[in-house]
Amino acid sequence: MRYVLTVILAFLMAGLCSAQALRDSIQPLPSRIEQIVITGNNRTRLFIVERELTFHKGDTLPVYILESAIERSRQNLMNTALFNFVEIRYFQGIGQNVVVHIHLTERWYLWPSPVFEIADRNINEWWQTKDFSRTNFGLFLRQENFTGRDDIAQAQALFGYTRRIGLFYSIPYINKKLNLGLSVGFYTTRLKETSYNTEGNKLQFFSDPESFVREEMQFYTRLTKRKGLYKYYNTTIDYKYSQVTDSVLKLNDKYFNNGLDYQQHIGISWNYRFDNRDYQPYALRGWLYEIEVNKTGLGLLKNEPDIWAIVLGVRHYGPIRKNLYWGSAIKTRLMQRRSVPLYNQRALGYSNDYIRGYDLYVMNGQDFVLFRNNVRYNLLTTRTYQVNFLKSDKFRKLPLSIFLTAFADAGYVNDPLFANQNPLNNTLQYGYGLSIDAVTYYDIVMRFEYAFNRVGDQGLYFRLGTVF
Repeated sequence: MRYVLTVILAFLMAGLCSAQALRDSIQPLPSRIEQIVITGNNRTRLFIVERELTFHKGDTLPVYILESAIERSRQNLMNTALFNFVEIRYFQGIGQNVVVHIHLTERWYLWPSPVFEIADRNINEWWQTKDFSRTNFGLFLRQENFTGRDDIAQAQALFGYTRRIGLFYSIPYINKKLNLGLSVGFYTTRLKETSYNTEGNKLQFFSDPESFVREEMQFYTRLTKRKGLYKYYNTTIDYKYSQVTDSVLKLNDKYFNNGLDYQQHIGISWNYRFDNRDYQPYALRGWLYEIEVNKTGLGLLKNEPDIWAIVLGVRHYGPIRKNLYWGSAIKTRLMQRRSVPLYNQRALGYSNDYIRGYDLYVMNGQDFVLFRNNVRYNLLTTRTYQVNFLKSDKFRKLPLSIFLTAFADAGYVNDPLFANQNPLNNTLQYGYGLSIDAVTYYDIVMRFEYAFNRVGDQGLYFRLGTVF
C-alpha cells in the first residue's frame, strides 16, 4: 500500500512540474527597456518629460506591467498641461530588448490676448441683469513653459468694473533632485462696486461710479515639494491689505473687525495633496486626497484678524462598466468659533465650491461640508478631428469627447452670525439634475446643466470647467 501511494505521489509531482514547465514556456519573458526615444519636445526640456515616466532605461518588466506603466506615464504627461497629444509605443529590439518611443505634440504656450470677462461669480448670475457695465477688459499676457521647464510667467492689466494689475511667476523645479518648486505673485485691485452683505442668500452690492469703494493689495510666495509622482506639499506665506470706504461701513459695520475700514494680515498655510487621477481636468479614474491648514493673521501687524481654518477633501473616480463611470467627493472646512468678520466668511457659492442648482445663491459661514456625486456615460468616446485650414500642429488636431452626466449634490453651511437673514444657512441643501459635458483640447470642459434644488428652483445653467 505504501508503495502504491509513493508511485501515485510521484506521478502527481511529475504532473505538476510538467504543468509549471508548460506555463513557463508559454509565458513571455520580461522585456528590458534598452532605449527611450523622445520626439516632439521642441521647447520642453527632456528632464521635464522624464520626470513623469513610471519606467526608465534599463528596467526589466513583464509585458503587461510595461503596458500599464506606459499608459500611466501618458496620463502623467497629459496632466502637466504641456501637451495636446502624447503617444507612447514600444518596439521589439534584439532578444528581449525593447525601444520605447514617446512622441509629443506641444501646446501653444504664448497667450497675449485682450480680456473681456464678466465680473460676477459666474455667467449665470450675470445673465440675470445682462449688465455690460459689470464687465472687465484689458490685456492678459501668459507665457507657459517659459524656459522649457514647465514654468509660467504672467502679467495682467485689467480695467472696467474691476481694475487690477498683476504679476506672477511659477517654476516647478529649482533643484537638481527635481522635487522643489517656487511661485511668487503680486496683485493690486480696485473696485467701484463691492458686496457688503448677504440677504436671502444673495449678495448685496454698494457702488459709487465716481470713486473706488474697495482696494486691495496682495503678495505671496509658495514653496512646493513633490515626492514621487503624486504627492505634493505646499507652504504659502502671504500679505494682504484691504480697505473699503466709510459708506460700506455704514451699511455693515461688521465688514472688518472692530468696525475698522481696513484689514491687513500676514498669513501662512500648509497643504498636502495626493493626486493620481487619470486626467485632472475631467477625471474618470483615480483618487485625490487633500488637507490644508490656514492661519490668517500671525499677530505681527496692527488689527490683524486671528483665524484658524482646516480644509479636508477626498475624491474618488472609477468605471462601472464600459463607457459608464462614477465619481464621488466630499469637502469640509472647519473654522475657529471666534467672531469672524463678513469679509472672511465665504463658504459655498464661490469658485468651485458650490451645490449644483444653486448658481444664483451664496451661503456664507464659518464651517461647511459639501458632497458631490456623478454618474457619467460616454456618449462620444474621444475622437480626433482634423481642422485642415489651421496650419499649426498645436491646433490642427481637435480632440472631442461628450458625456451625459447625472449628478446629485448636497451641502451644509454653519453660520452662527448672519443666518437670521439667510435661510439657506444652517439647513441641509441639495441639488440634482443632468448635464451634457464636452471635453476638448487645452483642458476646455463645457457643461450645459439642467438642475433642480431644494428650494424649488430649476433651470438651465452653463459653466466652463469640470466640477470635481
